[in-house]
Amino acid sequence: MSEFQVARRTKAEPSAAVFGRVVGSFILFLGGFVLLGTGASDEGSTSWLWFVLGLLAVALAFGLPMRGASRK
Repeated sequence: MSEFQVARRTKAEPSAAVFGRVVGSFILFLGGFVLLGTGASDEGSTSWLWFVLGLLAVALAFGLPMRGASRK
């Protein structure tokens, strides 16, 4: 068997802060998909820029909530 244990949180965060972070990440995630779609369907010279910005927005939507995570 494994000795894996989940690290317990030592401080409780306010519910409004957690809710704001979830909503912000969801908006960033959806905005990233919009930018990806714009970059994929655009015929202009900056379509690659919109696509790359979409990739970064989706990555940040997953990465920013993990910023406070730590290992014991």
